[in-house]
Amino acid sequence: MAAAETSDLPLPPRVAAHHGSVGLFGATALVAGSMVGSGIYVLPASLAAVGSISILGWIAATAAALTVAGVFAWLAGVAPQAKGLPAYVEAGLGPFFGVQTAAAYWASCWIGSVPIAVAVAGAIGYLAPSVAAAGPRLFLTLAAIWLSVTAAWVGPRAVARVEGLTLAVGLAPVGIAATLGWFAFHPAVFLASWNPQGLSLPAAVGPSALNAFFAFLGVECAAATAGVVRNPARNVPRASLIGIGVVAILYVSACSVLMGIVPAASLAKSAAPFAQAGQATLGLGLGGAIAVCALLRAQGCLTGWTLVASETSRSGADAGVFPSLFRTRAGERVSLINLLTIGGLMSTLAVATASPTLGQQFAVLANMAVLLSLYSYILASGSLLRLSGTLTPGRRWGARLTAVVAICASVALIASAKPIELAFCMGAMAAAALLYRSLRRR
Repeated sequence: MAAAETSDLPLPPRVAAHHGSVGLFGATALVAGSMVGSGIYVLPASLAAVGSISILGWIAATAAALTVAGVFAWLAGVAPQAKGLPAYVEAGLGPFFGVQTAAAYWASCWIGSVPIAVAVAGAIGYLAPSVAAAGPRLFLTLAAIWLSVTAAWVGPRAVARVEGLTLAVGLAPVGIAATLGWFAFHPAVFLASWNPQGLSLPAAVGPSALNAFFAFLGVECAAATAGVVRNPARNVPRASLIGIGVVAILYVSACSVLMGIVPAASLAKSAAPFAQAGQATLGLGLGGAIAVCALLRAQGCLTGWTLVASETSRSGADAGVFPSLFRTRAGERVSLINLLTIGGLMSTLAVATASPTLGQQFAVLANMAVLLSLYSYILASGSLLRLSGTLTPGRRWGARLTAVVAICASVALIASAKPIELAFCMGAMAAAALLYRSLRRR
């Protein structure tokens, strides 16, 4: 998961422009930048529980991301008036599913922010092992959440400064691991960690693909930038393909390196996988430096997404698809009621999902965010099926094939989720249905 302006979670509505100003290279950078964030710092620990066979899960997640990106590339053409993911869905499926998508997006924002807070706690636990246990880690997670709420309350300018200061510093260790880390890679360690639980291929690939897909949330950002891209019909699909490919290579390379440096059993228990790998190769000093980078980046990312979640509920209330309690009030710079609500929800979820190991808690939280996003992607694919009738016969069947493949890929990922994760997401969607009914009555 990345920062608010560069994230693994779904992005805000499309930017409108009178003319394109970004070419293929710029659009590709926007796509890749939207998905590269702080989630990668903990993903190796959650995937190590499955073993280095989880690399196959990365491949499956990449394929799914490409099909979903294809759906939004088509939607950018058939629904050019739509602004954002909920509007794409409403254009083809109507207001009920538009509200469902808006609620799912909002929930995925704050749910997906909690594992980032867990990553902050993990980095601190590496630097100060005395607070690495489950109890202190929960306290640090809550502290990170409320620090982000406080920073967001100061205002968007403060959030932007935090984001800018932490972006390059925080992502440097991932790039170094994906490139120079191969000099410390040991094939014997990687192979010994291949499948420590002796799982069948579907049992290993399915859950790891669901977990890895957290890194690709926000694939619809290519369509979201169509208004500022030159020749979008040609460049948006190409930017999606290249951008996702670049991110996949970066993440798969970095995770593979770590699993060839640190045994899977040790990596699965790690609070800071990249820092542990750095310590194993060049000593404690490098490990500490990487942990500091991860800490700064994760806290900056968390601050950005706290503001995004708050503004999502406020703009939704202003548009009439969220309760009026959250609407904009005269003279306010940021909405205190929205920030307090988001902070309370994230804190409750952090307490409810507390686990003995950081990797376990991160996996559960990331999967919840992924499931809500996949539900939205399925609805977007259904919308494309309805809207594809406006296309010429040849393009129509191409759009429909893309939508069907995306639906199948999303359903396959959802099928690998745990019952408790599915139950939570079904509860969230039931709440969204009640919200729609209340809004219609009003």
